[in-house]
Amino acid sequence: MRLLFNFLFFIPRLVVKIIWQLIWSLIKIGSLFAIVVLLLLFYAQNSNSALANQISTFSNNLSTYFNSEDMEDVASDVTEVVSNLKTDHYSNMGSTRWSQKTATVYIATQDETLISAYKEAISNWNSTGAFTFTMTSDQNKADIIATDYSDKASQAAGLANTTTDMLTNRITHVEVMLNTYYLTSDSFGYTYERIVNTAEHELGHAIGLDHDDSQQSVMQSSGSYYGIQTTDITTVQKLYTS
Repeated sequence: MRLLFNFLFFIPRLVVKIIWQLIWSLIKIGSLFAIVVLLLLFYAQNSNSALANQISTFSNNLSTYFNSEDMEDVASDVTEVVSNLKTDHYSNMGSTRWSQKTATVYIATQDETLISAYKEAISNWNSTGAFTFTMTSDQNKADIIATDYSDKASQAAGLANTTTDMLTNRITHVEVMLNTYYLTSDSFGYTYERIVNTAEHELGHAIGLDHDDSQQSVMQSSGSYYGIQTTDITTVQKLYTS
């Protein structure tokens, strides 16, 4: 009889033990997966590599998919984002510029559309005669790195990170980035012409130009609706004769 009772109690205990081990295994797997995801997101936010951009794009697309309740909500959100979207948040501290009106550029992005846009933007600036960009195939010899990133949260179509010598107020290095999350997505309506305008805008910052919302200018703070204008050329010429 005692053996029977022990056997009857053994079965439930075994089932509970198996279930608990299964739950604990799932918890450990889930924790490990969460750690891996967090590490990948951290890497994507702190690196400009192609893999980091792919991770960031996948994360943004996944977030958009799960957060959108229906197509009308998505369209409404896109309209709101585009209406508030800035080209960037650049601010020039004084008459910051290069020591001479020329700089070398290395194009680091692998996106064919952005490569073409950067090259066209460089050609357009060079044709003004106000400043000369020279392409280089050696990243270590470049004054300016032209690359890309993907960031939904930035609310900017591009960025220009400028390093300046504080004693001379001269630019020593610039990293120009175009935000693929907005520029290469059909959802936000950026034509190729506006992508080129955005590249011209960021290269304008690389020259030392600040925003100009007082007139038609490639340096308007939002929209990227204008390419290089006569006023932009004049501003560069004044900057490099001061």
